[in-house]
Parts: sequence; structure tokens; C-alpha cells
Amino acid sequence: MIRAEKICKSYGDLNVLDNLDLHVKSGQFCIITGPSGTGKSTLLNVLSGLDTFDAGRLYLMDKEIKNISHKEMSLLRRKHMGFIFQSYNLISSKNSMENVALPLKYNRVKYFHRRSAAINALEKMGLGDKLYHYPHQLSGGQQQRVAVARALVTRPRILFCDEPTGNLDKESAEMVMKGILSLRDGGSAIVMITHDNSLLKYADCNYMLKDGRLQ
Repeated sequence: MIRAEKICKSYGDLNVLDNLDLHVKSGQFCIITGPSGTGKSTLLNVLSGLDTFDAGRLYLMDKEIKNISHKEMSLLRRKHMGFIFQSYNLISSKNSMENVALPLKYNRVKYFHRRSAAINALEKMGLGDKLYHYPHQLSGGQQQRVAVARALVTRPRILFCDEPTGNLDKESAEMVMKGILSLRDGGSAIVMITHDNSLLKYADCNYMLKDGRLQ
């Protein structure tokens, strides 16, 4: 599902990723840890095709990323990939249900089905009573759970997560992890970066990013 070979990424004289290798198979949950400033977010952006890299090869869903067009990459993201970022990236003019249903709308799912799926996803995140609340009416933790519901609602084949439980209490974090693990159990490949070592128990494989490589 995800195969990175000898990936290099630099900013000027700073080597962030140095001949980095990673292979995440279908149904595998990989957690990457490491101190702040080591390039974990950069790695996630490179692996998801949101950022470029200087050398190496990257395959997503058996497609080599350097060989596909911008349009093909956008379609691959929309149909097969999900993202949970540290910033919630919710649309302020849309309520919770509308935010969660948005990726389904882009995939041309009919209104009734996307509405039903969005409600179900929000209920799984404990937000069944916040369907019509706008982002400014929600706490930071609630906004994060809306963002998680939005990432999970399409049942993506590949999921990238950047500190998905960072703003959550224990109960909310468990809801999020339950949703993420349901994707893994359904055959999705998942890459998560986190500072929370308590989440390592959920991982099928875990690495530390150090000196531009996974150890």
C-alpha cells in the first residue's frame, strides 16, 4: 500500500530525510515517534504526496508517485486516502455534519447516503448531539473529533494521522483509536506520528525517526 525507498528531503543544508525506507502493507498500523523538530510531519507530508522529495521512490496503491500527473494524484487522494492533521481544517461556514459529509460530496455520493454516513461517523465520535453545531461552537477537542470523523467517513484505503489524539481527553482518545483500528481491521494501511508512547500498544510496527532515518 505504501512503499518508500531511499527517500531524501533537504531544506538547504539541512537533511531532514536521508535515504529513508518504509513499507506499510494493507491492514498494517505503523506508528512513528521522535522528538520535535526531527521531521515527522515532513515525512508524513512526503508519504502522502502533499510535499515533494529530492530523491528516492514512493509508491502508493502500487502507483509510483513521480510518474503520475497532478490530476491523478488528486484523484488518488480523494478516492483512497484520508488525513487527520494537528490543525482541524474545518470549514467555519459549515456545521459538523456538513464538514464530515464533504469528502463524500466530492466523491459524488448521493445526499441521503452521505448525510447518513456523516451522522453515523459523528455518533461514533460521541458527537451525535453536535450535528448542527458550527466549529466556533465546539471545543478544540470536539473539533478534532469532527476532523477525525471526516477522515474516517470515506473508509480510506490509506490513512495518515498527525497527532490525532493530541487535544483529546482519555475517553475521546479511545473513541478515535477505536475508529482508526476499525479501518486497520478492514484492510487499510495506517501511518501515524505521535509523541504519545501509550499509543504504541495499538501498533503493528513502530519506528523512531532519528537523523533522517527510521530506527
